[in-house]
Amino acid sequence: MEIMLGLVVLIFVVALAVLPIVAIVRTLRITELARRVSGLEAALGRLIAQQSLAQTQPLAQTQPAVPQPVEPPVPEQPPVPVSSLVPTPQPPAPANEPPPARPTPAATEPPIISAPQPWPRSPQPAHESLETVIGRRWLGWVAIALICAATLFFLKYAFENRWIGELGRVIMGIVAGLAMVWAGYDRHRKQWRYFSQVLSGGGVIVLYLSIYAAFGYYHLISQPAAFVFLAIIIAQAHLLALAYNARSIVLVGIIGGFLTPVLLSSGRDQYVVLFTYIFILNCGTFGVIIARAWPWIAPLSYIGTQALFWIWYSEHYHPDKRVAALLFQFAVLALFVLACLLTRWRGRQTGPEEWIRLAVTPFVFYATCYYLLNDDHHDWMAALALVLAVVFAGLARWDLSLAVPDRRFLLVALGTALTFVTLAIPVQLHSNWITVAWGVEAAALLWASWETATPALRTFSACVFFLAIYRFLILDTPVSRAPFTPVLNRYFLGMLALVISLAAAAYVSGRRRPVDDSSPRWAWSSGLAAFGVLLFGSSLEAYTYFSSQAAAIGNIPRPELLETVRSLHWAGQLSLSLLWSVYALLLTAAGFRYRLTPLRTVGLVLFGITLAKVVFVDIAELRAFYRIVALLALGLVLLGVAFAYQRILRQEQVK
Repeated sequence: MEIMLGLVVLIFVVALAVLPIVAIVRTLRITELARRVSGLEAALGRLIAQQSLAQTQPLAQTQPAVPQPVEPPVPEQPPVPVSSLVPTPQPPAPANEPPPARPTPAATEPPIISAPQPWPRSPQPAHESLETVIGRRWLGWVAIALICAATLFFLKYAFENRWIGELGRVIMGIVAGLAMVWAGYDRHRKQWRYFSQVLSGGGVIVLYLSIYAAFGYYHLISQPAAFVFLAIIIAQAHLLALAYNARSIVLVGIIGGFLTPVLLSSGRDQYVVLFTYIFILNCGTFGVIIARAWPWIAPLSYIGTQALFWIWYSEHYHPDKRVAALLFQFAVLALFVLACLLTRWRGRQTGPEEWIRLAVTPFVFYATCYYLLNDDHHDWMAALALVLAVVFAGLARWDLSLAVPDRRFLLVALGTALTFVTLAIPVQLHSNWITVAWGVEAAALLWASWETATPALRTFSACVFFLAIYRFLILDTPVSRAPFTPVLNRYFLGMLALVISLAAAAYVSGRRRPVDDSSPRWAWSSGLAAFGVLLFGSSLEAYTYFSSQAAAIGNIPRPELLETVRSLHWAGQLSLSLLWSVYALLLTAAGFRYRLTPLRTVGLVLFGITLAKVVFVDIAELRAFYRIVALLALGLVLLGVAFAYQRILRQEQVK
């Protein structure tokens, strides 16, 4: 029953990995056929136009010449003194010149769809020298910092001497901040680009600090009022950034926005208000991205969002608040993925920032869900991973339906989906089933990579194969085994499934027509990996079959069983020598049959290893009977191989 259940789950998981790939392969083939049909239509149109032009030109050349009308003779006139003013008549056109051919309408060609244009970034100023950068930008911000420091020292001195009261200090800060913002706006209208940004950014900082001081130090306003005022200042910073086309101001607004809940914390857990505020702040960032598409604004907002969430989690989380926390994380994921989709929906090409965001945000969401739900709902974790895999496979399919698909966006979405399938396997399955599922998935990915001509999928397939082989060697391989039935056991069957997956990968890579430059390398790599896994697994199976029985008998304290234990150990060593000899013989024979030198080379190397084991291990440790069998078997096999080499060399010499 357990095996049947494992097979059903394995088929379901692998189907989720393979079916999206098959759909994408079919879509790519249909797109390619449509492109070829359009090309044939264009070529046919050009051919028809050329034939029409060829038929028109001979007709024009065979038209009879039209006779010119003969005018009556004009009597001679006396010479005119100003004859130089009379224009000289032009020679008449030849009578047999054909009239110009009528232009034929050009063949109607299908519209050519241009490649996706990059996302329109904000206009960048021309290259500036270091002197200009220092004079126009850095000096202004340094000046603002010095003025703020001088103001703080003055206010400190005034506060210590009781010159200004608490309310007066806050009013002074607000007036100074508003004045700086207004001065910056006035400079902006006069085209003082950088100076206006410095003044307005400094004004936003002064206003922010003034409101915080009114709440945190002087307790002049309540927490809700401070929250509203700071939200207004943050919105003002975003609007000023859009008006000035200045990313520095929006950075001030974002940093201030995420610092607000920390600075205004009262110790009470108001998680609904906190989550709503963070989501609205991210919506503002989303609006800025749509309007200006400034780089790396969204990642900064996402980092601030996660930082505030986990600060809240460490201080106030309780299982009763789990639903609200998960809904908040889902809303954040949907918002940032929507930002990537909006880029593609507008027909623009995505960049590294969108790729990173599309690849990171779903895994952060899944890790959060796993951390919060795994203890109580472990059975649903694999299902959640598969749901996310289906969603991102759907995004990849949606991108293919656009007029001009974005290859990088497609690869990131598909890679994310396949990674979730890979994660779902160890979450849901156990033991050797994980290795089997990873092997099947890697083989399917390699097939899809050849069908879609996508090298990135081959790289992902190699990574999954590496995970499967690593798990087989490190986790699935038992350190010690109880007596077992050879071949028909979980370890050997899991090993055999992995070998079949690697062999299928080698077959798929080797059967490529036309052969790709990298297909032989992939075929040989997969084939050697399959043989290595088979050699290791079958050798361990053969040796542990005898050693496990010897260990079980050795636990019985009876002296007459010691000879049986030694015989079992000798039988294990003999089984290794015979097994390696058979594998070496098969490799060499296959190399002769298919005329593949690498196979013969590997066979000879394995013969050398077997010979070294027989000479240095078997002769020294085995009993006379086992020693004779090992030497005789290896000798006969080597004699057959030598005979085959001699025969083939003679045949090649005769030819």
